[in-house]
Amino acid sequence: MTTTAAPDAPQTRVPTRGRPPVVARVIWGLAAFTALVLTAAAAGIWWSPALDGLPDAGWLVVNGLPVLRLVTLLAGGVLVGFGLSAVALDPGARTKLTRAGRRDLAVASAAAFLMAGAGALFAVFTLADVLGIGLGELTQPGLLSTYLWDVEVSRAHLISAVLAVAVGVGFAVSRSLGAAAAWLAVGLVAVGIPSLTGHAAGLGGHSLALISGFVHSISAAVWGGGVVAVTTHALLGSPQMGERVRRFGVVAIVAVAALGLTGVASAATRMDSVAQLVSTAYGRMVLAKVIALLVALALGAAVRRGWRGAGRGSGSARLLAEVIALGCALGLAVVLARSAFPREAIQLPTLGEDLIGYLYPPAPTFTSVAFGWHPDWVWLTTALLAIGLYCAGFLLLRRRGDSWPVGRLVTWILGWLVVIWSTCAGVAWYAPVSFTLHMVSHMVLAMLAPVLLVLGGPITLALRVIPPATGGGRGPREWITWGLHSPVTRFVTHPLYVLFIYTVGLYGLYYTSLYASLMSSHLGHFAMQVHFLAAGYLFYWVVIGVDAGPRRLEYPAKLILLMASLVIHSFFAVPMMMTETPMVADWYALVTPPWLTDVLQDTRNAGAIAWGFGEIPTLVVAVVLGVQWARSDEREARRSDRRADLDGDSELRAYNERLARMDAADSARRERSGSQD
Repeated sequence: MTTTAAPDAPQTRVPTRGRPPVVARVIWGLAAFTALVLTAAAAGIWWSPALDGLPDAGWLVVNGLPVLRLVTLLAGGVLVGFGLSAVALDPGARTKLTRAGRRDLAVASAAAFLMAGAGALFAVFTLADVLGIGLGELTQPGLLSTYLWDVEVSRAHLISAVLAVAVGVGFAVSRSLGAAAAWLAVGLVAVGIPSLTGHAAGLGGHSLALISGFVHSISAAVWGGGVVAVTTHALLGSPQMGERVRRFGVVAIVAVAALGLTGVASAATRMDSVAQLVSTAYGRMVLAKVIALLVALALGAAVRRGWRGAGRGSGSARLLAEVIALGCALGLAVVLARSAFPREAIQLPTLGEDLIGYLYPPAPTFTSVAFGWHPDWVWLTTALLAIGLYCAGFLLLRRRGDSWPVGRLVTWILGWLVVIWSTCAGVAWYAPVSFTLHMVSHMVLAMLAPVLLVLGGPITLALRVIPPATGGGRGPREWITWGLHSPVTRFVTHPLYVLFIYTVGLYGLYYTSLYASLMSSHLGHFAMQVHFLAAGYLFYWVVIGVDAGPRRLEYPAKLILLMASLVIHSFFAVPMMMTETPMVADWYALVTPPWLTDVLQDTRNAGAIAWGFGEIPTLVVAVVLGVQWARSDEREARRSDRRADLDGDSELRAYNERLARMDAADSARRERSGSQD
């Protein structure tokens, strides 16, 4: 009689003759994976001596760069994968890490230190490559300290290395899920930072290329690193593998969708046509990478569909095959990073146009500003995705018979439509060259869109739609709840903090050189837009948000906070209206189009818009706050009435009895005083 173990029951694996031990199989699998990736990465990058008279960094630098980049990517994937395994895939984790989770974090910590070392070496090798000198010559006094930080690629890898060291230390000392999750978030940023370099502005779509590259790197690390972590647990015979695979399947779907979308976006910014996928070496490598990813995706889907029904060995073999396919894709990605783009850079006529990345727009008209179209595909995709997810949650609630206010749905959609207008309409086309129109875009993005978005109550909707996690672990719903009450959320929703970033931060942006520094970079411009929207959202979440937060602020305090923001904002705008010299001239003096003849008036108009536009949203928010206050008083009155009906108005009786006792005591005191007289 044969007894079959339950699918998720812990099993003890005993090595048999002719069968290698588990640890050896893991090492062999990962070694094969690394060998495949190294082989793919080496294709087409062999060093050859430079022509006489040309700078030459030597074979070690030229061939060492892709190898170091490969090691950095591999280590980053392991960091993310095993960190994810400890935080989100471990079925036994509740609030503290399990023993298996701590082992996963130990692996992730070691990978973080490896990533930091490889990244730092890559920065040094990159400097040698840029200067065209050997590594020995970099030892000259002051050479590294003078130039290493000035090379953009080296700077990005140094920042990533510093973050990776912090993550390695953080993982090593973490014992709670919350702390590990926070360090994992930092690790994701460290993995993505190196991808924020390397796209020429003249190719067009610079912002799309940078952001899509950032998300692409993170998605690849989540999927690839997660597969490696799950495969390792499968080969080690970890318990509850079915639940691990099920959880990773959800994460993998999101990662693969993001990977595919951002991969298409990145390729589109580097090629002129679909035909170049076949006609150019770059395009053929893109196709090969896509095929490798599709193979890995098919294998992963087969594993996640059949893990419970198929044998464990079959599932492990498929997982290992998925790892190998991902390794091929990673190797091709390294080669692509060292290959020339088919799209040729366009030489723009002036320095100003080169700085903004496109030709100057024509003289503005109401139609061109309000109804023109200059899409930012990052913001457009984000807005449409946010609207789609909200609508899906709304329909899900309706189908199961629950109610959700239609007004919240409308305000959410309107809020994102306002974001689309601010970042993709004609005003976004003119904002980099006109301070007036920049201020219009800023005010709409920071003051109007957040008001509509916070009234949509997205967090409350998510908590009602997402079911609790099975088995008592932490799922998306539990992580949202934890995030609402985390120390970080308590800090960023403090009234003084939201007031500072919403109003006082404007002085640091526009009255210093910070604005010019941010505008000179497409990434800086995007970060500024994110700041405007996020600062406004946090402020109005505290003042009128319908989502519950970690802090409860009374309505009088909310009104004071709103009025304080109005006063501070007015002090910011009035000097701009009365200035005798153009503001932020260190940027707009470089990008002045022919039709903008009075830059001083442009500054004054911007100040007038900042002053006038601040009044309108504040009035609207004050009205909304008054309505919420009145409704809160009505609800409190109804609760008091119901409580009085249930207990016979015991509170009023107790109050009257207290007054009677006080009156009796006062009467007795007067009688004693009279008798003494």
